[in-house]
Amino acid sequence: MNDSNQKETKDESLPSRNEGSGSRTHYRTAVIVIVAIAAVAGVAIAAWALWPGKAGKPIPAPRSVSFGDSPNPQTSISGDQKLILTSEQLQRAGLKIEAVGEKPSSEAMGQMTTGVVQANTYKETPIMSLVSGIVRNVKPELGQAVRRGDTVAVVSSNELADVQAGYLTAVAALDEHHRHHTRTMKLVEIGAASREEMEMANTKLREAESEVANLRQKLLLLGLSSQRIASLNSTSQISSEVSVPAPSSGTLTSRSVNSGEVIEANKELMRVTDLSTVWIVGQVYEKDLATVRVGSAANINSDAYPGRVFRGRVSYVDPKVDPATRTAQVRIELANPGQLFKIGMYVNVAFAALGAAEKTMPVVPKDAVQTVGNQQYVFVATDKANEFVLRQVKLAPESNGFYPVIEGLSVGDHIVAGGSFMLRAEWLKTHPGVL
Repeated sequence: MNDSNQKETKDESLPSRNEGSGSRTHYRTAVIVIVAIAAVAGVAIAAWALWPGKAGKPIPAPRSVSFGDSPNPQTSISGDQKLILTSEQLQRAGLKIEAVGEKPSSEAMGQMTTGVVQANTYKETPIMSLVSGIVRNVKPELGQAVRRGDTVAVVSSNELADVQAGYLTAVAALDEHHRHHTRTMKLVEIGAASREEMEMANTKLREAESEVANLRQKLLLLGLSSQRIASLNSTSQISSEVSVPAPSSGTLTSRSVNSGEVIEANKELMRVTDLSTVWIVGQVYEKDLATVRVGSAANINSDAYPGRVFRGRVSYVDPKVDPATRTAQVRIELANPGQLFKIGMYVNVAFAALGAAEKTMPVVPKDAVQTVGNQQYVFVATDKANEFVLRQVKLAPESNGFYPVIEGLSVGDHIVAGGSFMLRAEWLKTHPGVL
């Protein structure tokens, strides 16, 4: 009896198998419903966020280059890439570093012509001998720089010796007339000489003074210095040699005499020219003359200095048009530091469009450009001698061995102009998957 009661009590305290199975089924159903509701809610929220007018426009991801997407993603290089060489690699490479040059931009290009470099004739000075005689010595060589006052030649002249002798005679005569004039004045005071004798003494004194002054001036013109004339007191000091000084500073651009030659007075021995500025003379067709005027800018470039632009100003436009060529001469004055431009050189002249004279674009030599994949790159030098940066560039078509740079570089940047192929090979060793 007791055992039956205890068994019934125990069975009532435990849930039946059927009751436990139903509870688990209800739990799983609830979880599935909750997940489904969350998924539907997520889809609804996303649809609402993307619905036109309900949200802002998506912001594109930043790009490292602006030259367009590469058709093959494996050949695209993101941003500047550094390349560090060892000392041995750097020595073996034999790199040539150059600054990025420039050329007039298309906006700055107006009328174009070819010009010839000429000396600035306003700064040319002939060196002449004012005496005839024999050239004893010629010092400067053609092309040598001279300074004003430097002795460039020595001439031996009998004419100079004769004038010095005449000068000494005139000085002696002047001393005699001074003494005679003084004696006559004393005689007049005591009544021993007449007024007529006094006037004659005055006249002779003035004539002697005039003769000395004339001969002194002639000696100065013949090349004797004031100090040398002042020290000339006796015939033993007479010299037939006279130094020919340079009348101005500059470069000796002409020399037509050598030692031992006999020359006439007023013969040009040499020509000295100040070459700090030069003239560029070109021809402009009459139909284009309206765009060229005095004071307008001109851009000069030369095959001798590729990648460089020199700026000058129009200083003269010929008022006459050549009837045969229908052109007028135009002269541009150009600074010539270091005498870069030589007389007779041919240059290219671009008369700048109004307001665009200073506009230029960078240019790089052909050898500096390397192709990686289907893109063009240059190696940019850094402050460290063994460190370089691979930079993508956008280039215009090549012309005369140079690429105009549209994007990627600025004038004055230092790039590897020679040996860049070796740097490309070294860089590809560490990036084999780029090609």
